[in-house]
Amino acid sequence: MSLAGRHARVSASSPRWGLICLLLLIPSSISACARSTYRQAADRESYCLIESRELDTRWQLPNRPVEPQQVSRLYTASEVDCGPKPQDDPAAKRFMDCPDGWRNTHYYDRFATKANTENPIWVDYLPRNQDGKVELDQQSAVQLGLLHSREYQTQFENVYLTALNLSGNRFEFETQWFGGLGGVFSADGRDLGNQRFVDLTVNRLGFDKNLAGGGEMAVAVVNGLTWEFGSNGFQQGQASLVAAFTQPLLRGAFRHVRLESLTQAERDLLYSVRDFARFRRLFYVDLSESYLRLLTLVQAIRNTESNVENLRKNLTEHEFYALLKIVQQVQVDQVFQSYQQGRASLLSAEQAFIAAQDQLKLQLGLPPWVPLQIDESLLDPFELVDPNLVRLQAEAQLFERLVQYLPPTRAPLDMLENSFQDYLQVQNSVAEILPKIESEFEQWLTRLEAVDSSRLTNDDQLDMDQQRQLSERIRTTLSDLRQSIDNRGDYNTQLQQKLQVYRDDPPNWAAGESSFSIEEILRTKSLEDINFQDLLADDRRDTAIEAWQAMEDAVGRRLRDEIAELYVAQTQIRLFLIEIEPYSIASETAITFAHQNRLDLMNTKAQVVDAFRRVEVAADALQSDLSIDGSVAVGSDPNSNSAFSFDSKSNRYRVGVQFDGPLNRLNERNAYRARQIEYQRASRQLLAGKDQIANEVRAILRQLELSRLNFQIARQRVVAAARQVDQAQVALSTGGEGQQGTSLTLNLLLAQDDLLNAKNDLIGNWVSYRIQKLRLFAALDMLYLDGQGTWINEQVGLQRLADFQAVDPEYFPPALAPDFDDGLGNLPQTGTTGGVADPIDEELRMRQMRDSQAEEVEPELLEPAAQLDLEQPGVFRLPVNSPDPAAPNPANGIVIPSVPISFGFGD
Repeated sequence: MSLAGRHARVSASSPRWGLICLLLLIPSSISACARSTYRQAADRESYCLIESRELDTRWQLPNRPVEPQQVSRLYTASEVDCGPKPQDDPAAKRFMDCPDGWRNTHYYDRFATKANTENPIWVDYLPRNQDGKVELDQQSAVQLGLLHSREYQTQFENVYLTALNLSGNRFEFETQWFGGLGGVFSADGRDLGNQRFVDLTVNRLGFDKNLAGGGEMAVAVVNGLTWEFGSNGFQQGQASLVAAFTQPLLRGAFRHVRLESLTQAERDLLYSVRDFARFRRLFYVDLSESYLRLLTLVQAIRNTESNVENLRKNLTEHEFYALLKIVQQVQVDQVFQSYQQGRASLLSAEQAFIAAQDQLKLQLGLPPWVPLQIDESLLDPFELVDPNLVRLQAEAQLFERLVQYLPPTRAPLDMLENSFQDYLQVQNSVAEILPKIESEFEQWLTRLEAVDSSRLTNDDQLDMDQQRQLSERIRTTLSDLRQSIDNRGDYNTQLQQKLQVYRDDPPNWAAGESSFSIEEILRTKSLEDINFQDLLADDRRDTAIEAWQAMEDAVGRRLRDEIAELYVAQTQIRLFLIEIEPYSIASETAITFAHQNRLDLMNTKAQVVDAFRRVEVAADALQSDLSIDGSVAVGSDPNSNSAFSFDSKSNRYRVGVQFDGPLNRLNERNAYRARQIEYQRASRQLLAGKDQIANEVRAILRQLELSRLNFQIARQRVVAAARQVDQAQVALSTGGEGQQGTSLTLNLLLAQDDLLNAKNDLIGNWVSYRIQKLRLFAALDMLYLDGQGTWINEQVGLQRLADFQAVDPEYFPPALAPDFDDGLGNLPQTGTTGGVADPIDEELRMRQMRDSQAEEVEPELLEPAAQLDLEQPGVFRLPVNSPDPAAPNPANGIVIPSVPISFGFGD
């Protein structure tokens, strides 16, 4: 008897009882099918399944629903179950309303159309300042990405969908209840009046269950009632209880075959959780990198603005000197061209910054019109000069006021006295800034004294020696400045006396006095042939010129030199206060750490086992079909009209055996062979994954070291370039010695361009180092984030990495370690002549070496027996136990040369 059962026909005077049952069942079915009820049940089960996979802190996920938060741009809560329909494309809407001419709007016209395509209130929750701009730093960028990023939302939905798939696979082995009813009216005869029947059947009320061993069982109750409304009306009822069981014995039997789909679904959810945990780290790194790249562009704009301002000042000075015939017009043209090129570079840098902002907004899931206010606090160390000192530089341009009165032109007394008062104010400001610079210098000296030179590499030692030499020069400079400031009282008194003499004894302004202007002298003599006596009055002492000379010496030489020395000293001090502390780790230990902690490698390793299982399942399909089945049917009393009266006399029993020989297994054979190849591919993928991780870690370590060394080089380049700019300016102002004026201007422009490039390289390498540090933590899967996306183990992770000293003996076999590539491009050599041995012989030799070491070396990956040799830095020793007297001393162990790579960690 089938599980659907059969119904009996029983006559009755009225169908009232059946109709009442039907009316009672319909509302309960409708309520059970509510959309929100199903959605909430799916959520509860899926969230529970996801949480059950968080077996380790390394892949714990934040507690969050699959729907975006209410403040997110992606939030669509009103559409979860039965919300308004979205806005449609007008052209496409025609083919929904009238497909192939059929009217199809009755159902969807009931839904209102949304006025917005996105959450209309998300903008109100943006962290905006008073200017309406979104304040963005590294952490807030990550938080905005967690809220609005489409990629992040999609990745978490993938985890949720995997959990749904697992719930479906689990449900397959649960007891599954089913039930329903049906009613049929039938009639025959020309006028439909010969026989009329109403059949009511409670059909398939029961359960079935799949067994883990491949069997199936089902139990069902079938009740039927029939009413006949003809002339000979009657009623009839019948019931049956059916139980059936099927169990395969060969093909399709046993748990490893039947549970394969469930096993894979269980493991897939773990893979998905770990993939998302790793994605969160990479998501943090990507957003942080984009933010740091923005800072690089911001600093480049600052550097370019400073360069453009310097070029503008150079242009103003050259134009002024051109009026005095001190420089040629071609020199003015050179500076003008450089100034225009600087302006164009500034515009390009600003456009690059805007484009980078738009790209970051796309990553965050924000529209491009959202204004951003970038937090530039990380760039504070790159403010190499105090803004007050920059202001003093501008205020100290008193020389431009004086140079227009070159002797024999006499400067007015009131102009000289006003310049003297301005000179005193600038002097006082210089005296106020000097203690701050001295304090920064002491901070730098303290850092230099704390460095242990014995632990430095050659490159670091060279940089440290250069720093110490420079610090001694700066110490002398600051000491001279302090002495000059302390003794400036007497000098200012003498300067004031010169002005007083000018006031008390002004020169003779008679019209007949011989006096030539600087323009007249330059028309008759070249700049090299001018003698200072040509600029003085011939007859007697000129108090106006003497006062001008005193002010020119105070402003044009003394004051400008003091400010220039402070400027250069503070620039160099702050430049070397930006430090990246070196930190060393052997590449082998870093690779071993990554192999033990990378979540994607864990998944790859587990997927090899998945491929192995599929081979076994495919092999099962090659067997014969052999199964047993049976059923028991308990029927109702045939003499009773009741649909609920069971009678053992009506029982039926059945037991059978089914066999199907493996006469046609071509497709199964091909599937089995394909699974074997897939297994081999999965094994190779695991090896490739290890190698890729090793290459990634090695590349990051090298890039870290390269960024740190390039930062040191760029720092020295900034010092040298600043010195060249200073020397070029001095040479231009003094006319140089035997140099053409055009070459002096060109040297100044080239020096300024070199300084700009050196500053850009400085911030570029500093940012590159921070990015590589983040990438290293992500490559080792030790970048842990809290629920808000905050990096919480930066310092703890460094210490953990420093304490980790294990070397994977499987990936780095001790016997083969001396032949490993040492990271410098040296390949292993074999044979007595240094040639490469025959591949077959080489493979045999490798196997023998591995077999000989198998009993000597402990294969445990985390065994702390691998210890760092303190007497030989960069060497690990793995203890071995060998009874052979000729074997290496067990106390010494097997030496594994390590390639140490230094890199820095710091702000």
